[in-house]
Amino acid sequence: MPDKHVIQLALAFDKGYLTPFYTLLTSLFQHNSGNQVTLHVIATGLTQVEQQGIVDFVVDRGGDIKFYVIENVDVTQFVMPDHEVTYLSPAIYYRLFFPFLIRDVSRLLYIDVDTLVVGDLHEIFSFDMQNCPAAAVTDTDIPIRSELGIFSTEEYFNSGVLLIDIPAWKKQQITEKALQIIQEKPQLIKQYPDQDALNMALKDNWFRLPTAYNLMRLYVPNEVPKRRFTEFLKAQKIIHYNGKKPWNSDCEHRLRHVYQHYARLSPCAGASSIKKVKLSKEKRDKLLRSRLIEFYFDSPELMAFWRKLKTLMSR
Repeated sequence: MPDKHVIQLALAFDKGYLTPFYTLLTSLFQHNSGNQVTLHVIATGLTQVEQQGIVDFVVDRGGDIKFYVIENVDVTQFVMPDHEVTYLSPAIYYRLFFPFLIRDVSRLLYIDVDTLVVGDLHEIFSFDMQNCPAAAVTDTDIPIRSELGIFSTEEYFNSGVLLIDIPAWKKQQITEKALQIIQEKPQLIKQYPDQDALNMALKDNWFRLPTAYNLMRLYVPNEVPKRRFTEFLKAQKIIHYNGKKPWNSDCEHRLRHVYQHYARLSPCAGASSIKKVKLSKEKRDKLLRSRLIEFYFDSPELMAFWRKLKTLMSR
């Protein structure tokens, strides 16, 4: 039997994300049973029973797990968003410290816990990063951030999935640069603090990953109808529910139903339940438009009727 590929993953969260964390693990092990998975975790607010439960879950599936504690740094003092991003907590900053906590690992894949792993991850560890300390997926949903020194939407990356070359990262002092920005220029990074700081610290110095490794909402075309999602997912690796979450009723990600599938398979009772979110009229209208667009592309008969109608009207 050939040796298994080693997958080194870093995850960070607080107790409020324990249920999504289990859903992510459920998807991870389902699609990476042929790999040796090692998890490096920073988790705050967990009881000893909850932490042991995670260990048992991982070990039962053939994986390894290590927990880490950040010492001498109070991330609660760092800048947080000044807008309606209630799903963010100071845990967003934990990713900055993994390169200094983990020993004897050269490449590390950090992923947010609002993700699902839907493919084999071993290939990403062999990518030629062209001497860059990090690799990520471009986030063109973010407007041009000239205040950060970024003048194109193609130059800004999403930090929810981050492949880190630890020796290069440490040599180029990426964490130190990011922390300096966080402490000295908080007024510039109030929108997405950790992500903005990393984009500044890694400006023109990051490798672009295929979108399959961070499948945000913007990379799921409306033209892919629901009946073709199974085929579409075969080419994907990591689904990222950035923005509105799939456990809330206002989620607009086309693949939110995939989250519910793995949530039902997870050990957490009620993981697949959807919380009703109270919305303003403007936001309700926006969500309704989004749902109607989905319905249109998911309904071949409606699409055919509309095309025929437009043809008749143009005559």
